[in-house]
Amino acid sequence: MPKLPLYRLLSRLLRPFSLRTVLVAVFVLQIASLVGLLGFLTLYLGSWPVALLSLGAVGSSVVVGLAVVNRILQPIAQLRRAIQATAQGTWQTPLPVDHLDELGQLARAFNAMEAKLRDSFTELENLNYELQHLNGELQRSERRWRQFLDGIPLGIAVYDRRGQMVFASQQARVLLCLEDMPSVPSLSLEDTCIAYRASSGDRYPTVELPIAQALRGQPGWADDIELRPGNQAIPTEMATTPIFDQAGQVEYAIAAFQDITTRKQAQTLLANYSQTLERQVADRTAALRQAEATQRIILEAIPDLLVRFSGDGVCLDVMNAGAGDLIAIPDQQIGKPMGEVLPADMVAERMHYIRLALQTGQPQVYEYRFQAAKGWHYEEARIVPSGPNEVLAIVRDITERKRAEAEIASQRQFLQNVIDSIPSIIVVKDHHDRVQMANRASAALHGITPTDMVGKVDTDFNPNISAFEASQQHRIHQQVIDTQRPYQGEQAIIDQAGIRRWYQVVISPFQDADGMVNGVITNCIDITDRKGMETALTEANVTLERLATLDGLTHIPNRRRFDEYLEQEWQRLMREQQPLSLIMFDVDFFKPYNDCLGHQQGDEALIAIAAAATRSVKRAADLLARYGGEEFAVVLPNTSRAGAESVAKALQKEIAALQIVHPQSPVSAYLTVSIGIASVVPTANQAPEDLIAAADAALYQAKRRGRDRYWIRLI
Repeated sequence: MPKLPLYRLLSRLLRPFSLRTVLVAVFVLQIASLVGLLGFLTLYLGSWPVALLSLGAVGSSVVVGLAVVNRILQPIAQLRRAIQATAQGTWQTPLPVDHLDELGQLARAFNAMEAKLRDSFTELENLNYELQHLNGELQRSERRWRQFLDGIPLGIAVYDRRGQMVFASQQARVLLCLEDMPSVPSLSLEDTCIAYRASSGDRYPTVELPIAQALRGQPGWADDIELRPGNQAIPTEMATTPIFDQAGQVEYAIAAFQDITTRKQAQTLLANYSQTLERQVADRTAALRQAEATQRIILEAIPDLLVRFSGDGVCLDVMNAGAGDLIAIPDQQIGKPMGEVLPADMVAERMHYIRLALQTGQPQVYEYRFQAAKGWHYEEARIVPSGPNEVLAIVRDITERKRAEAEIASQRQFLQNVIDSIPSIIVVKDHHDRVQMANRASAALHGITPTDMVGKVDTDFNPNISAFEASQQHRIHQQVIDTQRPYQGEQAIIDQAGIRRWYQVVISPFQDADGMVNGVITNCIDITDRKGMETALTEANVTLERLATLDGLTHIPNRRRFDEYLEQEWQRLMREQQPLSLIMFDVDFFKPYNDCLGHQQGDEALIAIAAAATRSVKRAADLLARYGGEEFAVVLPNTSRAGAESVAKALQKEIAALQIVHPQSPVSAYLTVSIGIASVVPTANQAPEDLIAAADAALYQAKRRGRDRYWIRLI
């Protein structure tokens, strides 16, 4: 309906007043109007009974009207208080819904809305807690990974898709001459990876680097890279891997650097050994092939002696005289027993194999030798059953073969002597991990001889090698054979006596005379002493680092350690938004004490005070440090002002219990301290120096107000 001007005027006039005031005002106006009307009617009609009845009706109307006003305003007031409490985060008891009118419906609607808001806020609080927990875990995980990457002997560098370095481990910064840079240098690939070709010394083109390949989406690897930190040429192996985003685009590229100086040296040494071995094997193979060709010609010319014998050793026929030296003329042997033409020992051996061949029906082969005019002569006899109680003896001259075998054995012994003279472990294995050749150093590791190792796998002569270790070793050997690329690493090997020693292991592919890779050659250099030296050096560095952060007099952390720890805890508590407190205390009138009793007594007093302060600082996370001279400081992470005040009281109590006499102190007969306390929740707009300044100012106030007391200052 249209609103009249008078209605709009009344709305503007009543807007500043509360609903209670407006209702009471309307009620009073209605009562006044009614009273006035009744008074007019009473005077006009002149009837007092009517007036009294009217007055009673008016009183009843007043009572009913007030009840109606209270009936309307009371639920509205309850609703207003509940809304205010909800806005302040205080969830109250639900509003009563005992009315069935519009006010009851409003109360039920508000109760439902409050329940939904309470559930929503509870869910938001749980989500916020989980998010804070996940953020903390993510930050701790990132710190652990950075520490891990800085601790491994590989250099790890990460580049983003634009070629900007976003992370470099400690070893990577050393190899890339970025030691003065942070772990996230934010430099380009061109500026950070300055490499040279190991073969020519020329600058390695950036686009050909494995990291550039990874940025193009392809894994990369190269071992012909040379880095020059400090003008020292270091052969380096680089392996890179691209990391893709959900869209399949390269997001990061990870590069791993490794100093392969030792491997290159070992490869050069092994290459020389391999060349010598290959040359000798080729020579022996050529000799064997020549011998085989000669034997083939002999076989084609039927060089063998073919003789038929009966079961009792009578010569039935000489089918071919062969090309060898004969003990007897062939025609003189036919029809005669074997004993009449051959030596007795030769007859006995041959008759044994004739009877064996006739009994089994299988050919029998044996070798023998006899003294001829030109020296010892070797023959191979093959006894083949050729009929009932009859055999064919095929006799072949094998003198040349025996000499060749003796030469090969001599050459193999020579090679064995060569590798036995090498102090490192050398083992040649086939593709089944069976040992083909081993030197004396490898056999000594297991308390056996090289001959005992040939034809066996590692677990046959070393029971300390587990099945898992054997399978891992086989996998590495197979990888070297398949890729024809050497493997290098450090391994702990347990010998037969159970003693563990460390070795630098280089496993290279082993080729036969035909150039086929059918095994591996393993070279193990004992680095146990070096490992021990590295361990001792690490322990010495830890000890040195600890000594560098301790005060020489009091043996508590010094100013350097204080600065490092305060900065560390400031950053941590700024992320966690937790309080950080700092206590600084100073020995009162220490200079007069020194002047009176001497510096030696002063040093002993400082040592005693440091020990007492150590007893008062209970938590492992709290740090007591000597700040300088007679001034000390205590860093209290996750500690409020009240907690810091408790530590200060304990500190006063411990020092007072020392009762170190101070003849020059105007405030006490014993040594006392003045203490300044400051507390803060770190923010990005503040710095640790602000906390130090506040604690120092509080210390100044404690001294200014009479010493032997503490003063607190909040930032």
